[in-house]
Amino acid sequence: MNLNKLDAFILVVEKGSFSEAAAALSSSQPAVSLKIKSLEEDLGFDLLERGMSGIHTTPAGALVYQAAKEITKRWRRLEDDLLSFQDTLTGNLTIGASTIPGTYLVPGLAKKFRDRFPKVDVSIEISDSEDILKKLLNQQIDAAIVGMHPVSAKLNSWQLANDSLVLITPNHHPLLESADPEFSELQQYEFVVREKGSGTRKRMEEYLAAHGLVLENLPYSLSIGSTEGVIAAVEAGLGISFISKLAAQPAVKANRVQMIEKIDPIQRSFYFTTLKDADNRPIIQEFTKVLFSH
Repeated sequence: MNLNKLDAFILVVEKGSFSEAAAALSSSQPAVSLKIKSLEEDLGFDLLERGMSGIHTTPAGALVYQAAKEITKRWRRLEDDLLSFQDTLTGNLTIGASTIPGTYLVPGLAKKFRDRFPKVDVSIEISDSEDILKKLLNQQIDAAIVGMHPVSAKLNSWQLANDSLVLITPNHHPLLESADPEFSELQQYEFVVREKGSGTRKRMEEYLAAHGLVLENLPYSLSIGSTEGVIAAVEAGLGISFISKLAAQPAVKANRVQMIEKIDPIQRSFYFTTLKDADNRPIIQEFTKVLFSH
């Protein structure tokens, strides 16, 4: 199988155009068309169909597209790993991270790694913990740093850092007037919460359950997909919330929200996670050393 044919096919599917795919490959449109035709002959199926709405994959083409993405990624990963046997580490490292570590922790770690291995291209993808772990299992990223302990037998995971979730309120909230607020008082107020799949939400649910409360039974006004969104919603008076102390501190300093320190914070950890069958990859081994070096 010729990888150039797969690259051409992938680009035609993603761009929906032979001419745009040719431009991306610094090639000609006829040359790209020939590669697609040759690939179809190799496989014995039509892979693309052209209609009024543009170019689309056939059912066989959709299957081949997914396989082609995986094959080309695996091959280029192998090329990167082989290059590591030379004098210096090269290649690409894609780190997936949930919102809090992706915003406050991973950039510094990536800088530390790049300082040591400047020829490695590092990229960071940020999403909720569940989505990041799915991407890792699907080999769409190389490693993950999330706020949720993975349970898959296909993954290795190590505790990397600690954090806490603290209660924040709008300015001038009634809880601020209480000298010694009781946890049970929280049931009186609406909550703003992170979306399902978020490590922050999962840890918050566990903490509430330990105090005999179920999040779904509490009044909450809004579910939102980012910590900054939660802060903005609390600032606007939509409710109270538990968020990472790393995110809360600058918001409190800017007088956007207030922190209720007399309500015990929720302890949580961030976990560095890799695929078990990728632990022997030089780029993963070196990144791991950087994370846990002192």
